[in-house]
Amino acid sequence: MSTKRNIRNDSDSNVEQSHLSFSEDPRREPCEKEIALHAGGDDTHFSVTSFKKAVYTKLLRRPEFRVDNVSVLDDDGRERTVDSLEEAAADPTHTVIGVVGRLPVGAVNIGTPRNSNSHADLVK
Repeated sequence: MSTKRNIRNDSDSNVEQSHLSFSEDPRREPCEKEIALHAGGDDTHFSVTSFKKAVYTKLLRRPEFRVDNVSVLDDDGRERTVDSLEEAAADPTHTVIGVVGRLPVGAVNIGTPRNSNSHADLVK
């Protein structure tokens, strides 16, 4: 199911994209809708990849999250990568299906276990 939302985080600006649609890629199996967090030994930022709508839409709301690229599907079902939410919003046929970006190491806290195994609860 595709939803339209106002998301105000972009790699370089806070721009509202009121007509952006967000979904998960219907062609991907559930195991292919990955969430990945990676940092090298002395990195100041984690690289974050998510193809889970419940996770990436929350990441996009975080002011400290910086978008590196956005995976989109067009109306013909072709997947492509664009550099920003602004570029994704420029074409009304685009549906966002995933994002890659960066979070400062200080924004990530691995602590007390949650009472839920839901991926949506990973990002507050």
